[in-house]
Amino acid sequence: PVPQINWRRTDGLPFPSKIKLRKSNGMIEIPNFQQEDAGLYECITENSRGKNIARGRLTYYAKPHWIQMIKDTEVAVEDTLYWDCRASGKPKPSYRWLKNGEQLSIEGRIQIENGALTISNLNLTDSGRYQCIAENKHGVIYSSADLRVVASAPDFSKNPMKKLIQVQIGSTVTFECKPKASPKAKCSWKKGGEQLHENER
Repeated sequence: PVPQINWRRTDGLPFPSKIKLRKSNGMIEIPNFQQEDAGLYECITENSRGKNIARGRLTYYAKPHWIQMIKDTEVAVEDTLYWDCRASGKPKPSYRWLKNGEQLSIEGRIQIENGALTISNLNLTDSGRYQCIAENKHGVIYSSADLRVVASAPDFSKNPMKKLIQVQIGSTVTFECKPKASPKAKCSWKKGGEQLHENER
């Protein structure tokens, strides 16, 4: 006789309401397929003469998609660059880095871990166009940005010190020493030509 047909998931989870059965349950339809719909499915057929089960696995995959891209960056010489490049995908994407179109070689100062690029003790030759590439077997995506390593002597033109500060006796006075400099400048203080040293005041 014509068998009865039923469907189930092998893991025992119930079907969500979006799943439809058609043609006397002989066909299953899963709209808007998502990762949670993946798994092993069973078609159970049964009549008075016996029972049979057919099994099939549904696998979810996704092309890489950017979660975090890299942006143009300006960093002082001798500082450390940290660029985090992250993408989603199924299977999980792998990452590669290029500098000016060529594979970036990993060495002592340059490290790559899970898509993150770290370059320590930057020098002027590290400047250039960088690309992070995320890929799995279903697709490849690129993120590009320029790194500009800058070096400059201390310059007070944008943050000059005040020529005169008037304060009451017994109050606190603050002088700010903020020159623009790459790498960061070391500051020291003098009063009337004599070196100042830190004390309780």
